[in-house]
Parts: sequence; C-alpha cells; structure tokens
Amino acid sequence: MSLNISAFLGKKTDGLEARFIEAFANLGFDVQLHPDLTLTKSSAEQVLYLRVTKTPAEFLRMEPATHLLIAFEFGVQKRGKKEPRSMLWPPRGVANYSYATISRTAAGRSDSTAAMQILSMAILAKESEGYFYADGEEVASPGEVAFNRAVQEQKRFNRTNFDAYAYRFESWPPVDGGTPFAWPPKIVPPESMTQKMPKCRFRFRYKFSWLQLPGILLVSYFILVTLLYS
Repeated sequence: MSLNISAFLGKKTDGLEARFIEAFANLGFDVQLHPDLTLTKSSAEQVLYLRVTKTPAEFLRMEPATHLLIAFEFGVQKRGKKEPRSMLWPPRGVANYSYATISRTAAGRSDSTAAMQILSMAILAKESEGYFYADGEEVASPGEVAFNRAVQEQKRFNRTNFDAYAYRFESWPPVDGGTPFAWPPKIVPPESMTQKMPKCRFRFRYKFSWLQLPGILLVSYFILVTLLYS
C-alpha cells in the first residue's frame, strides 16, 4: 500500500541540510545527502538520495560495515505569498509554513527505505518548526510530536535486520532525470533467515475510514497537479 507523506516546513529553514544531518547523527546514524540536492528544492526526477554509512549500534545488520543507498520520492513546493487556503489543503493543524514537501511511499520498498523516509520527513518538520501529515490522519502533527513517534518506530530494528533488501552504496545516482544509472545489488538475507524473520511493516499508526477515500484521492490529485505545474 502506498501513502502520501507531507512535511510542511516552518520558517526555520536556514542551514537545514546541516541540521538534517545532525538530527540523524543524534540518533546514531551517519547520513550523507546527495551532493547535488538540497532540501528546499525538487530535483528533476523528484527523488531524495541518502547514503547511510552507520546505523545505531543496537540495530541488527547482516553487513554492518556496508554503506547503504536510500532513495524515495521527494517533491518540494515553495508557498506563494498570497497562496489561497482551500478546505482540503493544507490539512487541518497546519499553520504558517514556507515550503510543502511531499513524499509518496512505494509498495515493495525495503524496511530501511521506509524507516529513513519517515524519519527524514519527521526531521524536516521538527527542524524547521513545521508540521507532519500522512494521508488518513485527521489533523497534521507538530514536527516535534511526529519526530518522537518516528523514533519510537525505530526500536523494532533491534529485532529485525535493518539492511535486509537495502541497496549497497557504490556511487551516487545522477539527478538530472535523463542519465541512466545501474542500481547496485541488494543485501538479500539467506533463505533460512528469510523464513524465520518476522514480517514487519513500518508505518505511522492512524485511523482510516473508507469515507475518507474521496478526500484522499482529491488531495493526491491536487498534489500531483501542483507539482507538475510548479
């Protein structure tokens, strides 16, 4: 199942890249952002690339010394000075914001990608003093609250391998949207380990009602149109 995740950045965006990396470091990660990307501007292909060179000591790993390549969708729209507020966008709970960042989860992604995606969006909301919102939630969460929830979700990697099915880092992918790139091999657990390993789903817990489906579809359409014509 895919899901739209949004981080509405507050006014505190100066030095955001450095504070983004530092927030991960405080959790025990060593993370590098693709050198050709910034966090307040979409790339041509609207993907955020991270290099994970270290994970928290308590995390289980099959290849602890291997660097990981993490990639997930990431689009950014700067808020216009006189941008009107509709009944659906931004969501309830969002006050003033400077940028709307949107990331769509992909079905079949590795647990490590899901974890870093959620953490990244929560960190952006927290560090900018903004807001976090996932489809199906009734109201957006302050960045600090979303960050604490995301950190709590990480504890399951004390029991499940963080790097299962993650890509090994070999080089940075191009971000021009046209240059081909050969993805490196994934870290695949041995068959015996796969059979014993519990099936885990990294997710934010929220209440969902099928009555919300029309609104979710409409919000998704608005996001797509906004990104295409921004």
